[in-house]
Amino acid sequence: MTPRINQRALRSLLLLLTLCLSACANSSKGSAPPSVVLPARIPPLSAQARQPAIPSECSPTCSSALTVERESWLNTLTELE
Repeated sequence: MTPRINQRALRSLLLLLTLCLSACANSSKGSAPPSVVLPARIPPLSAQARQPAIPSECSPTCSSALTVERESWLNTLTELE
């Protein structure tokens, strides 16, 4: 009885191996070559979405001071109590 079970298991394994190998051997030659993927095109911003030009009265030091001030505000808002 044991040899018969081993034969069944062996036949099942050989059948499974044959199916796996035949699946790997199949190559579709009719398919098209992989197409080139172009990077996504980012559309330009609309006029409403653009920041206005910096006024002539604003100096670079004034802008940097405002940035520092805003960062300090942000830190005070995010500090743990």
